[in-house]
Amino acid sequence: MIQEQQTGHNGVDENIRFKPVKTKRAFEEVCDQIRLAILEGRLEAGDKLPAERQLAESLDVSRATVREAFRTLEIAGVLSLRKGVNGGAVVMQGDARPITQTISDLLSLGGLSLSDYMEARVCLQREVIKLACERGEEADFQALEANIDATEKLTTVAQIEDRTALTIEFYHLLAAATKNQAMSILMSAVTEPLGYYIKQIGVDRSWNVAESRQRFVAHLRDRNAPEAEKEMMSHMERLHSYMLQRAQEAANNRG
Repeated sequence: MIQEQQTGHNGVDENIRFKPVKTKRAFEEVCDQIRLAILEGRLEAGDKLPAERQLAESLDVSRATVREAFRTLEIAGVLSLRKGVNGGAVVMQGDARPITQTISDLLSLGGLSLSDYMEARVCLQREVIKLACERGEEADFQALEANIDATEKLTTVAQIEDRTALTIEFYHLLAAATKNQAMSILMSAVTEPLGYYIKQIGVDRSWNVAESRQRFVAHLRDRNAPEAEKEMMSHMERLHSYMLQRAQEAANNRG
């Protein structure tokens, strides 16, 4: 026999507890209105918003509320807050850094496993290589080769910061060769978090990364996606195996 639910005078199951609905905080409403203005085209990249005082009066909120909204949108990469006489809140072109930071935070806080992250990176990299083979131009290949030459000269521990920056730049240049802005943004989000791990590895003298990348670019020039992918996957497997090994060692030490 099914037991009947106990209901109150308003017909709601008394065993289910709800919390009172609260309206958004004022600064969140200000953020929403600014985002809507951008979505509808009333604000565009490079446009300057009204001053804090003017916007506060228009929205019937405090200047502190407007200031908090501006800071929130700055963190999100929507606004740039400039100082000085000609300063103020300016709509940005678009910034991938918040996405990159989110991926980094998920990795460091355990919201995203290292193995899942690396698997996704491999999947994205395969598509990037295919598009770069189809659409890459001589200028793209020359930029990649210049990057490889610069990286090859940085061989000491003291130069690891610069070497890491060039490694990340290599993947940015590769993504740019796809001529797809979304691919570039996604590649940035999954590449920059690698910086921490690359610094830990240092200069891997057991593997000539420069030679591997030179072969890779040669395959791109030949529009040979299968061979380019094969060369890149070989490098990524080595890197990812090392990263997983180090992560496991760290976990064992904590245990």
